[in-house]
Amino acid sequence: MQSPFIFFLIPYVHLSLAIDYLFDSIIGIFLFLILTVIIGFYAKITQQISLLIIGNIINILLSSLLIIFKSPLITLYHTSSPFTAAVPLIALFLITQLTGVFWGYAFQKEAALSIDKEKEN
Repeated sequence: MQSPFIFFLIPYVHLSLAIDYLFDSIIGIFLFLILTVIIGFYAKITQQISLLIIGNIINILLSSLLIIFKSPLITLYHTSSPFTAAVPLIALFLITQLTGVFWGYAFQKEAALSIDKEKEN
């Protein structure tokens, strides 16, 4: 049940930027946005929000270390400062995870209401 959280060991912010640079598109960002929504939804459904928070902290630290140590992954997309590219994307991915958590909460609440209605009948 915790295997999807291995995703946080991948520097997905930089990987999405590298994919976008290599293919001259924004497919990398869209792909990882979909994955982060799914992981946020999964974390809420399985009641593993604490793992989601820990995973985000680990991934933000990993991203910062990659920038500080000038990883070859960062040289694929050249900006004046890698932090100017990474920080907004980290915020965007956190917002999409919160969206997934919200929808997980909404589906759990809907399921609980439908179960209560069935018990009344």
